[in-house]
Amino acid sequence: GGGPNGGAPAAPAPAGTSRVCFAAFTAWLLGNVATVRELREEVLPRLRVVGPVVPLPSGDLLHWTIDDEREHVVLEYLDGEMRLHNNTVGAFTNDPDFTWHLRNLNNFANLSPDWPKGGERITVQSEVGALPHAVGHGFNLLGLPGDASPPSRFVRLFFQRQYAVLRAPPASLNESLSLAIGLLSSVFISQGTVASASPAAGFELTQYSVLKLPAARQFLFRDYASPRWRRVRLGELDFAPRAGASARSLPVGDGTLGVEDVTAKLG
Repeated sequence: GGGPNGGAPAAPAPAGTSRVCFAAFTAWLLGNVATVRELREEVLPRLRVVGPVVPLPSGDLLHWTIDDEREHVVLEYLDGEMRLHNNTVGAFTNDPDFTWHLRNLNNFANLSPDWPKGGERITVQSEVGALPHAVGHGFNLLGLPGDASPPSRFVRLFFQRQYAVLRAPPASLNESLSLAIGLLSSVFISQGTVASASPAAGFELTQYSVLKLPAARQFLFRDYASPRWRRVRLGELDFAPRAGASARSLPVGDGTLGVEDVTAKLG
């Protein structure tokens, strides 16, 4: 059959290959693979992710970002062939494929972390003073794409993250979380702002956001309606399988806007 990306049929799988449905791959991976190294060296040579023969109704291709406390990789299928990439740029969005996004970063090499001074050598005096010069903050990011497309979100995440780490590197876990939350907010999609290809497809939106801290064994999440983050300390949970045990879960949202009324504190 075709690979998850709707490409050409893949070559026959070797003996002993594990076949995993693309829809169950994330759960299978979390339950069977401990590290990225194990995935690369032991699992992938004998893994075949079984995808739909035809593209998904949404038209989206399938790929996964996989992280542990040491490594960050992207796994995707192109033309039926599995490809694993080291994610050294610290960004990941949807289509096109990952290497396309990497090359696209070169189109924004004009951006700079520094105050723009390109006009200093050509300054002229005018009736409104010396020009050209920056008339406010933020012009170093002029040209940074602001739309909600995957390529633009990839570029926005990469450059903002790199500049923030360069100019004001986080000195603590809380500062790192604050930076990550700010970056995610910059690519948040409000319902109704992104055009839909058809009425049946509905509107794209940021249904939920997550922050993963592999080294600290923590998982943070929030839903679309509430900016309030909730934390799960994975190191304090017992994941040992037990016969007859039921699955444990939490709703992503709590049905509120996460707004605290502090009126009484001012009375």
